Amino acid sequence: MNKNFKLFLDKNKRSETNYFLSLLNEEFKIEGRDLDNILSIYGIDKLQLIAENTNDIICLHHPYDGRYLYATPSIHKIVGYTFEEIKGKTPFDFVHPDYTAILKCNLINSAEGNNEFPEKLELQFKTKNNGYQWFEGYTKPIFNSNSEIVLLLSSTRNIQDRKLAEIERNKSETIRQKLLISSVLFEKKQAIIEKIENEILNLEPQQRKILRGVLGRIQESLNLDENWEDFMIHFQKINPDFHQNIIESYPNLSHKDLKHLAFLKIGMSSTDIAKAMVVKKESLRVSRNRIKKKLGLDSSQSLYDFIRGC
Repeated sequence: MNKNFKLFLDKNKRSETNYFLSLLNEEFKIEGRDLDNILSIYGIDKLQLIAENTNDIICLHHPYDGRYLYATPSIHKIVGYTFEEIKGKTPFDFVHPDYTAILKCNLINSAEGNNEFPEKLELQFKTKNNGYQWFEGYTKPIFNSNSEIVLLLSSTRNIQDRKLAEIERNKSETIRQKLLISSVLFEKKQAIIEKIENEILNLEPQQRKILRGVLGRIQESLNLDENWEDFMIHFQKINPDFHQNIIESYPNLSHKDLKHLAFLKIGMSSTDIAKAMVVKKESLRVSRNRIKKKLGLDSSQSLYDFIRGC
């Protein structure tokens, strides 16, 4: 049997991609040939070939209720379902309940022809094997020659990794802002204490002694331990093993060293770290050189790069 004819007979049992690749492997190289010619001669559907290899899911929906009428083969690779498993269902069968309202509004706008230039939505969609994951997509109407809406088209892609990274960045920024607010309040309290101390110096010795005792108790309440505990609760949600691993590997690090490293881990600038630790920026350089020695790093190595990899 002719090899090309055998491939032609097998076509219905294979995807367009495999069929096309088998031709390229067996018959010829693509260079110097017209692609449209090749596809036409061997009856390969160009759109189907593209659909099988895209990282997006392109679907066609019923204009009235959003039922799935078609989905590109990529749907199986990206969400785990075959088209047969979602056929006749609607996006509402898969979208997380928190995003039902926004999706409903989007589909209504599309069905009414208001989404010709649609905005992208971010929502959570239930995959077959990995639970809810983040997806980004849009829906737009398709009109016939009489300007009637006959179909809705949706284009969706998985953005799980990007979204999780964004959420982590936002959490880190929230922690950083909370700590900075705490450090600013601390500095203000310290300034008030210094002012009171200067006033005490002008008092009689007996009064000075009594007031200094009161002032000492006030100062004890101005440490950053509570702020640090609050910071650590949030920090450990993002970096659950960081401190434990650092302490086990480098037991000679002090409590102050660990604070410094934690601030570096969330990407705080030297200015912000100096404020949070209530020290001058010049002191940070000294501290970092000391920490590098404890970590066994060369003076030319970046402490930030080291911590980022932990």
